[in-house]
Formats: sequence, structure tokens, C-alpha cells
Amino acid sequence: MERYPDRLFVRLSPVDKARAQEVADRLGISLSDLVRSLVRLAATEPDDTARAVAASRPILLDTGCALRMAKELRKWGVHYNQGIHALNTVALRIRHGDQDFSDMLEATERATATLEETEAAARTMRADMAELIGRPALFL
Repeated sequence: MERYPDRLFVRLSPVDKARAQEVADRLGISLSDLVRSLVRLAATEPDDTARAVAASRPILLDTGCALRMAKELRKWGVHYNQGIHALNTVALRIRHGDQDFSDMLEATERATATLEETEAAARTMRADMAELIGRPALFL
């Protein structure tokens, strides 16, 4: 009977495989032994492993999550640009006297308040994203 009858297949990028091989070579073990050691370490010392991972503060993202984040950020940008365009149109009509000034001013103030809220949320998002920069990103 084989010592390790179960198999685990892992897909890696060439860079990740090369890094794993470098670590295994430095330790003088095979890639399989490296994976088994990491699994055993994580299983026997889950709190220490969690602290070590937290200390390096990696971000774990899968491709789908990263794509959804990018799509959402693009949508925010599109909506913000549309709001600015609408305000510019309102301002143009006010200057040319196309509509009742008081109604247009009220609509402009409401739109401005909404855009300010959007900008505040975007600033928060930018700050959150800036905090993530410099942290290791682990794409799954």
C-alpha cells in the first residue's frame, strides 16, 4: 500500500510553481513534502497560522471577485459622469432662461447633494483601496 494514497491536484502559475520549488529546494524537500508540511502546520497550529497570515495581511481574491469589483467601480464612474453632465445641462438652461429659475435651482441643489454623497462614498472607497495597496494580493 502507498504511503500517501490520496492525491491533490493544484493548478499554479509558472511563477508560483517556481517560488514553491525554490522554497522546497531551500528546505531540501520535494514539492509534495512542502505541501504536506504546510497543511500539517496549518492544521496543528491554526491560531498561529491565522496570526501569521494576518501579520502579512494578504488579500485573497479570486478572478471573479476582482472582475466584479472592477465592474462596480466603472459603474460608479459612469453614474458620476452622467450626474455631472446633467448638472451642466441644467446650468446651461438656467443661463439661457429656458426654465423657471427657482425650480431649476431646487433640482440642481438636490442633484448636487446626491453627487456629494456619491463623491464621499467614492472617497471612502478610494481610501479603502489605497490601504489595500502594498499588501500582498493572493489571486485564487
